[in-house]
Amino acid sequence: DGAVAVTCLPASGSAFAIGHTTVTCTAGDAAHNTAHSSFEVVVADTTSPVLQAHADLVVEATGASGAAASYTAPAASDLVDGSVAPACAPASGTVFALGHTTVTCTAQDAAGNVAHSTFDVDVRDTTAPVLEIPADLAVAATSSAGAVVSFTATATDVVDGADTVSCTPASGTNFAVGQ
Repeated sequence: DGAVAVTCLPASGSAFAIGHTTVTCTAGDAAHNTAHSSFEVVVADTTSPVLQAHADLVVEATGASGAAASYTAPAASDLVDGSVAPACAPASGTVFALGHTTVTCTAQDAAGNVAHSTFDVDVRDTTAPVLEIPADLAVAATSSAGAVVSFTATATDVVDGADTVSCTPASGTNFAVGQ
């Protein structure tokens, strides 16, 4: 008969599910002789999920240990599994030390394919200390040169705690008569 028609099920061009599928092919000649053969099609998920980028964060320090930084984990999706929940470390809500920390997020699909992304958390101290100075002082002159005046000024910082204060003129200086 020469070339004969071959029929395969599932047919070429069909959508195959993930996993193993046996394709069975049959051919017959004009004398009703038939031949059968089969082969395996293996469809595997080898594509990693897509993990969206996350913007870097800048956080103001709230104490000497840094600041808690809260963020929403980036979205991740997979061609086969759909939405995939990523895990990030350090986790949202963690206290981040002063300076720069890189957060690494990982998304893994059911087939074990993994995607990673990173973003930075920068904890900065841009808040000035709180300065406590005495109220205006009225001091009686002790001589024609004025009077020696002593006073106390303090400063507290959310990161550093107590800070050194310098005043000009300094406490214990002779102040001339007048303001």
